[in-house]
Amino acid sequence: MNKVDNAATPAAPKPRERGEVTDRPDKNHKPYPCLLTRADLKAIIAEQLG
Repeated sequence: MNKVDNAATPAAPKPRERGEVTDRPDKNHKPYPCLLTRADLKAIIAEQLG
């Protein structure tokens, strides 16, 4: 008998109704910019890494 760790097992999606539509991202979707410069990002990463 093999025991499976439930934490490592992905959750099964709930069954959908026939009329329910799945939300799919738009093909032209672009995320909002964070407005930080490259130097700002490097400083944040350097601070986190120590």
